[in-house]
Amino acid sequence: MAKVIIEAAKVERLIPGYGFAATESHTTKDGEVRKTWFTVWTKNSVSVGDIMAVEGELSVKVSEYTDKITNQLTSRAEANINNAKLMQSNDAPF
Repeated sequence: MAKVIIEAAKVERLIPGYGFAATESHTTKDGEVRKTWFTVWTKNSVSVGDIMAVEGELSVKVSEYTDKITNQLTSRAEANINNAKLMQSNDAPF
């Protein structure tokens, strides 16, 4: 299992009792801001909008679903962070 550290993860959605969905933003060489989504599995209490550093074990799986608009079978990679430790981010606005 690979270890991952996200220095400025933003809590986007809570998964009550299990963890939360978080994003990491980065700018492409074309100047476009992109978000990478992670599901963070932890019992720690957080709030939507919190920005923190997250460290844990990375797992990625591919899932398939039928797109509701095009009705075509589509696949995506889902990134999960297990056994997560949450820390104060140096990038968090205080």
